[in-house]
Amino acid sequence: MIEYIAEKIKKADLVLIGLGEEIDMLTDLKNNSSYQETVRELEKSWILPFICKMKIEEESAQKAEFYQLLTAGLQKKNYFIVSLCMDGMIYRSGLDQGRIVAPCGGYEKLQCSEGCSADLYDIPEKIMEQVKLFANGDKTEQELKNLLCPKCGKPLVFNNVDALHYVEEGYLNQWNIYKKWLQGTVNKEVCILEIGVGMKYPTVIRWPFEKIAFYNKKAELFRVHSRLYQISEEIKGRGHGICEKPEDFIKELSKVL
Repeated sequence: MIEYIAEKIKKADLVLIGLGEEIDMLTDLKNNSSYQETVRELEKSWILPFICKMKIEEESAQKAEFYQLLTAGLQKKNYFIVSLCMDGMIYRSGLDQGRIVAPCGGYEKLQCSEGCSADLYDIPEKIMEQVKLFANGDKTEQELKNLLCPKCGKPLVFNNVDALHYVEEGYLNQWNIYKKWLQGTVNKEVCILEIGVGMKYPTVIRWPFEKIAFYNKKAELFRVHSRLYQISEEIKGRGHGICEKPEDFIKELSKVL
């Protein structure tokens, strides 16, 4: 099957990729017992998301190889990637930033917690330095000051779906580019790779990707997941479920591309 997929990628006019929760570092982090203890201790504190950001930075090397291999496999291809991952690792890869959309947001930008405007803000290095001191026990929570919105004075939070008033403008421009790219897939040979996508947000990747494979008779879908790899009856024959961990799959695929 790996050789078959590699051949499909090579021959495809376009390659559509969906990346999901199994690849996201947040999934591993939330299953970590030490981090779970931190969550219990800081559950209602504004510091917790910044601790999460710090942990992502510290453990980023774990996912670097996956994106390196993905980048190498997509060279010279007309591709687009829809990612549900919030860890921001995709933006540190060699992938074309203009060919990526991440509808769930992540930990790359800040927004007003009340959504008073569509403005997004960079994360000051100083606050992350302070958070590291707190995590190491060198500062108390009282010594740290939360970042405030320059427009309304409310706290700033990370621009992602966990925000009570999620500022979607952070990804909408890329989403429009993605929709325009999709228009170019009509009656074209499209290789669809869905990697590590579960059922958390099925309306973003799983169901739309199945729909593309259903209507475009020249499209073929490969769904890779360690558990949720099943394919709907409507696309049997042009849809393939592969029970495998994303990291193992991409390593095998990279050997034959």
